[in-house]
Amino acid sequence: MVCFSAPLAAATRRPNVLLITIDTLRADHVGCYGAEVKTPAIDSLCRDGIMFERAIAQVPLTWPSHAAILTGTYPFHNGVQDFTGQVLSPAFRNVAQAMKAGGYATSAVVSAFVLDRTWGLARGFDHYDDAFAGASFLEKDIGLVERRAKDSVDRALAWLRKRPPGKPFFLWLHLFDPHSPYAPPEPFRSQYKDRPYDGEVAYADSQLQRLFIWLKQSRLYDGTVVVLLSDHGESLGEHGEKEHGFFVYNSTVHVPLVVKPAGARASKRRVGLPVETIDVAPTILEAAGVKDSAIAKQLQGQSLLSLLSGGNHRRRAAYSETYYPFSSFGWSPLQSVQSGDFHYIEAPEPELYDLRSDAAEAKNLRGKQEAMSAVLKQSLTELRSRYASAEPAHTATDPDTAERLRALGYVAARSPVPAEKLHEPMADPKQKLPQFNAILEATDLQRAGQVERGSALLREVQKQEPQMYLIPFLLGEAALRQQQWKQAAAELEKALQLNANFDQAMTALARALHALGDTAAAKRWLDRALEVNPQNYRAWYQIAWMATRADPAAAQAALKKTLALQPNFALARRDLGLLYLRHEEYGKAAAELEKAAHLGLSEAPLHNFLGIAYSRTNRLREAVASYRKALEKDPQLAEAHLNLALTYQRLKQPAEAKNEYAAACRLQADYCKYAPPAEN
Repeated sequence: MVCFSAPLAAATRRPNVLLITIDTLRADHVGCYGAEVKTPAIDSLCRDGIMFERAIAQVPLTWPSHAAILTGTYPFHNGVQDFTGQVLSPAFRNVAQAMKAGGYATSAVVSAFVLDRTWGLARGFDHYDDAFAGASFLEKDIGLVERRAKDSVDRALAWLRKRPPGKPFFLWLHLFDPHSPYAPPEPFRSQYKDRPYDGEVAYADSQLQRLFIWLKQSRLYDGTVVVLLSDHGESLGEHGEKEHGFFVYNSTVHVPLVVKPAGARASKRRVGLPVETIDVAPTILEAAGVKDSAIAKQLQGQSLLSLLSGGNHRRRAAYSETYYPFSSFGWSPLQSVQSGDFHYIEAPEPELYDLRSDAAEAKNLRGKQEAMSAVLKQSLTELRSRYASAEPAHTATDPDTAERLRALGYVAARSPVPAEKLHEPMADPKQKLPQFNAILEATDLQRAGQVERGSALLREVQKQEPQMYLIPFLLGEAALRQQQWKQAAAELEKALQLNANFDQAMTALARALHALGDTAAAKRWLDRALEVNPQNYRAWYQIAWMATRADPAAAQAALKKTLALQPNFALARRDLGLLYLRHEEYGKAAAELEKAAHLGLSEAPLHNFLGIAYSRTNRLREAVASYRKALEKDPQLAEAHLNLALTYQRLKQPAEAKNEYAAACRLQADYCKYAPPAEN
């Protein structure tokens, strides 16, 4: 029996709670789980708490897995099963809402757009740090999408230092580093030069070490419940899968899970029974002593504390699923259960693995152990029936989401295959792996600038999958990047013939048509995109920039609509600021341009225009700083030199003004006339 030396619920003071999710961390690449990777921070947590040796993620994709973790519900119940547009329905309560209602100060620091507030997990958090999202609108380089662990830990520590007094805290910290591409900073790059994934794991652990040291120095560590887990693992080439999401083998669903109690110690440090990541939510609530009737009715996971105190030894099989093959490609989804030593995967060609003798899941025993397969299949059927869908309202997100999710290593596009087809025979993902890998390779090639090679690969897939709308869409996107407008329009029209409601293709087609001079047709497609998806802020943004010259008032209205839907869209903030500047509304211009810069938009013209707005509102020192920032970005920007000179002149700093006038004159002859006359 495993038990605590003192019951957590008996604590007179409510504990703080720290939830840490490390993205894409497979269990067997953590030190205390037997790996060679150096993870001293996580290992120390294992020594202080309880390590669950067989924690199973419910879905091997970041967004739906976190939705399951924080709501304590299965993905097929809460409706968030992949990343093609499902926002978490407000009908589902998350841990933060319950903790806030229970008197906790709540904060979250997330490190990737897939957990941006747009998706619905920010509810209940007093502070939700996802400001990186604004900069990510501009990022096409995969390495620039994530926020590094150091930055996220810095932000978590900043909140902890300024947290509201007199309240216990609930802090959720999400780190994204082990996700592809694997590019750890030094010294981890050198230490793990042949194992960059492990280098990312070690780097993330080093940043957690800073957090744990601060908690100990602040005398908060002992009184804090710490729950650390991953949302999913990483295949690293096993079963032919490079990353995650396509299959449900243990390389991607077996995750680390460690629970460190507050004050109490466990008499035994390891639990070998299978547990699920949906068990985390009820565990946190019980550990905190928070009783919330609204969330209690929805919880499908079971508190791990009852397991640790000796009661209710394992109640059901551990479930996993992936609908990625179905929702993005029209192939069969996969579901699995793990019970005892066996792992059963329901697929067109079912699979059964004995994990005792075949940890790598290389030998399918389904044909040899029909009885065990039948038992586990029945267990799977009963589990899904018992916790059937609550039929939540699905809300589509913006079309730009798909592009950025593909930049995170996914192909995020919704197949037009109706849900009714789930009852019909479909292709087994195992048989479609070559096509899937070819699509991923093609998108990687196109992002790397090898557009022709990528497009040729896509056309080869198209011969095998002529009805897959995703192929002409990707070909159309590639043509757009090369400014081949007619070819782009032709491919995107093909995509819409195959998937008539794909609003991302509509906005892309509108870009091509506008470039061809057919503004009326472009506007019709944007209006159609908004009919299909009223939350499509990207369509509103395109309407705005199409109207900027001809109808500034309409452009301004469209930009405000854009920002009402996505307030972190830095480009829209910038463009609205420029419209205000044009109409001499300098205070409003400064406010919008400041927000754009804060959201990560750092370009020389932006800082120059912000300097003008500051100067026209007599914020001269701020104007100088902004012009200086513009010139750091582009020393050849003559206008910024001139504006800085004029501002120095107003500040009565003639020497500085003279230097800037000279620079402006040297770069742009027309600006020489502004220089003051030489002294006699």
